[in-house]
Amino acid sequence: MATSDFPDWESYFYPGTTVLCNLFDEHNQSELNELELMAVKSRSFALATESMTGTFDLEHLQAIHRHLFQDVYPWAGELRTAPLFPVSMVKGGPSPESIASGDYVADDQHPYQYFPAGDGMVSHLQMWFARLNEPTNFATMRPNEFATAIAEPWGEINAAHPFREGNTRAQIMFFTQFTAAHGHFLDYERFARDDWFRAKFNAGRFLVQHNTDTSLLADALSQVIDRRMTSRPRARRGVLPAYEPHYISGPDEATGLPPESVQQDPT
Repeated sequence: MATSDFPDWESYFYPGTTVLCNLFDEHNQSELNELELMAVKSRSFALATESMTGTFDLEHLQAIHRHLFQDVYPWAGELRTAPLFPVSMVKGGPSPESIASGDYVADDQHPYQYFPAGDGMVSHLQMWFARLNEPTNFATMRPNEFATAIAEPWGEINAAHPFREGNTRAQIMFFTQFTAAHGHFLDYERFARDDWFRAKFNAGRFLVQHNTDTSLLADALSQVIDRRMTSRPRARRGVLPAYEPHYISGPDEATGLPPESVQQDPT
């Protein structure tokens, strides 16, 4: 299938369902979750043992996404084509108030909007990849300094959310490689095995979307970055649980979330 086969939000789903069209032709979401998890786990292990070459730009991120999801989705590695402005992709999460109180797992369903698909999303990504690749002596930074330096571009790349699904996993593998290329080590297994850390990391990215505050994301990243390059990630559990529910929001909706999104997907 080509990108043109997904002209709108609904075209990504099997008709009459909220299950994404997939190469397994699996119409049950729970079964698809399991199949996706195993497929991506295998592909992420390959990336952990041999990094993918690239220049840490948008095309590099697309190549990583394509590698991870090539067995699962026909659009792996392709930028999403929907929704288009003025409609945006939305994910529900803990409210800024809950995050400020340290409750990163609150089920507030506060709407955090990502970029609409199209030229604006691509321009935003290209700008932040260019900033990420500005000449900087990352190798001489202490781990917490390095975490602070990459928190803003990571948060802004996430705010674009260029893929229909699998953004977080692609980002983690991308920044694992970027970190290694600059003399540091990112323990990407921590994202899979530590639910509390993952919640804090996600809350940090939500705050970047909410008010561009990168402090929480930088603090979270500082917990998984160090300079020890003596071992490779072991990839025992993969990168993250499969499936991240996203929704769409029109410009006039009060909450940004449709009624069916009140309960988060348990996965």
